[in-house]
Amino acid sequence: MSLAVRIKLAWIKAFRVAARLLLSASQAALFSDVERSSSKTLIRRILVYRIGNIGDILVTVPTLSAIRKKFPDAHIALLTSPGQPAAVGAEHVLPKGEWYDELLVYFTPDVRDWKGRARLLRRLREGKFDLFIELPNQQSRPRDELRNMIVAKLAGCRYAVGFHVSQHALFLREQTLLPQVREAERIYGAVSRELYLDGYQDVRLRVCGAYQAEIGELLQGFGIDDSEPFVVMHAGAKRQTNQWPGERYARVADEIIGRWRTQVVLTGSQAEQPLIDHIVERMREKPAVLCGRIDLPRMAALLQRSCMYVGNDTGPMHLAAAVGTPTVSIFGARDFDRRWHPIGTNHEVLRRDAPCSPCFKEVCDRGLICLNAIETNDVLSAVGRQFARLGLRVMAEAK
Repeated sequence: MSLAVRIKLAWIKAFRVAARLLLSASQAALFSDVERSSSKTLIRRILVYRIGNIGDILVTVPTLSAIRKKFPDAHIALLTSPGQPAAVGAEHVLPKGEWYDELLVYFTPDVRDWKGRARLLRRLREGKFDLFIELPNQQSRPRDELRNMIVAKLAGCRYAVGFHVSQHALFLREQTLLPQVREAERIYGAVSRELYLDGYQDVRLRVCGAYQAEIGELLQGFGIDDSEPFVVMHAGAKRQTNQWPGERYARVADEIIGRWRTQVVLTGSQAEQPLIDHIVERMREKPAVLCGRIDLPRMAALLQRSCMYVGNDTGPMHLAAAVGTPTVSIFGARDFDRRWHPIGTNHEVLRRDAPCSPCFKEVCDRGLICLNAIETNDVLSAVGRQFARLGLRVMAEAK
C-alpha cells in the first residue's frame, strides 16, 4: 500500500471520528439517553424516519422488526419520502400494522420552501412523539444529521437516536479498502446499541393470501400450475448504471427454459416494455411476460411463488430477498461492494470491480465496463448453482 493511500485512509478515519464526536456531543446536548430499565414505560409514541424507494425501505425491515419487538405496545409512526409524488416508496411495500401503526409521507416539493417545512413540523408536533429514530441514509452528511436532530427537537421528542455518517465525498476509491457491511446491517448497527436491541436477524416480508391466489390464476393462464417451478427475470433497472445488457438476458432466459426446462416470467414496469420487447425478440424460447401487468404487492406474491429471481440490483431484487426467494443478482460497481447485497444467505451476487468504482453515477461515461465484464456464462453458472441447491438439477435431467 502506497504512502499516499495510507495518508488518505488516515484522513478518512480521522473524519469519521470527528463526525462521530460532533454528532454525539450534539445529541447529548439536545436529548436524554434512552434508559434500558424505563424505556418501555416512558416511550409510548415513536417516530421512525427513513427516506427512499423500494430497496431503501426494504433493507430497514430487520431494524423495524427489532424496534417493534423492543416496544410492542408503543405507537410507531414511519416518516418517509420516496422523493417525487409519482415515486414508489414505503406505502407500496410495507404492510401497515406489523412494523408501524401510522405512515407519514411527504414529497420533495412539499419541503422546498420554509412554509412547507413548517407545515411538516406542525404535523410532527401534533403526534406528540417521545422518541425519534433515524434510520440513516448511507450518503448523509454531518450537516444533514444536525438538521435532523434539530427537527426532532423542534418536534418535541425527548429522546433521539440513529444519527450516523457512513461515508463522505472525498477518496471514494480508498474507502473501498475499509470493511463494508450490508445496508440492512449498517442501519441496524446505527440504532441497536442506544436502543438495547437484540441481535440482528433477517426478517421476511409477509405476502397477502389474496394476492397469492390472484398470481396463481394469472400463472395458470401461461400454463404454469401450482406445483411447477419458474424463474422471475427482471431485466430493468432504476438507473443506467445498474442495467445489464438486454440481449444477454435473452440468452440466459433461453438457457433456463431450454437447459433446465423451467419457465421464465419476465417482469417490468410499463416504461420498461421496450426493453422486454427487445429481449423477447431475441429469444428462441417463449417466456411468460407480465410487464406492466402487476403492482408491487402482487409482484411480492409472484416472487414468493417463484423458485428464483434473476435480475439487476434494483427494487424487485430486494423484494425477492424480503419474501425469501433465492436470487442471482447482477451488480454494477457504482456503489461500495456488499452495501446493497440482498438480505439473507441464499443468494448469488455477481459483481466486477473497476478502476472508477465507486462512482455513484446515474449514467456511465465509461461504457459500463463493470457490468459488461459479467458474461452470460457467469450468470448461467450462478443460476446452475441455485438450481442445484434447490434440487432442480435432477428434476431437469429426469425430464
